[in-house]
Amino acid sequence: MTDNQKVLYIIAGANGSGKTTFAKSFADIDKLYFINADEIAKSFDSDNIDKYKILAGKQFFKELNESLTVDSSFVIETTLSGKYLVKIINKAKQRNFKIVIIYLFLETESEHVFRVANRVFNGGHDIPEQDIVRRYKRSKSLFWNLYKEMADEWMLFFNGDDDFQYVANQNEVLNPYLFDVFLNGVKHE
Repeated sequence: MTDNQKVLYIIAGANGSGKTTFAKSFADIDKLYFINADEIAKSFDSDNIDKYKILAGKQFFKELNESLTVDSSFVIETTLSGKYLVKIINKAKQRNFKIVIIYLFLETESEHVFRVANRVFNGGHDIPEQDIVRRYKRSKSLFWNLYKEMADEWMLFFNGDDDFQYVANQNEVLNPYLFDVFLNGVKHE
């Protein structure tokens, strides 16, 4: 990557995988603009972000589209459990953005459920368990079968011990055991 290459960084993973923690640190290190719907909702009311989810979602897309018109790299966070990013990635590529996806995962869906419950216990926002389970499976499958093919670069990190272990990228597998753990939970379309 050249110094003046603008990049759309997509920090992805199912709920509870550590996306926000990772994305905030990543954005801070490189002084990148960070767009996250939950953080936007918190700016309206940190005690009741569910009340502002629709407004925050609209603001997320507004900020995302505005960021695509600027010649600066930026970071977004997503569960990657839907296909709405296909259009965004295509638009970013048309505007000469490099696409880098950093995908975070845990070993099981129950770990995601536990982490979200722990977040709620510590004052964070909740996600219904059925949504976490559904997104866990769909997110991994869409990353592996769709989105990684659209990326210029991708990286896979395991966050089971809250230490973001680098597992693989588009060129190599760094941890075969954890890579196998990831693949065993992927639905191949």
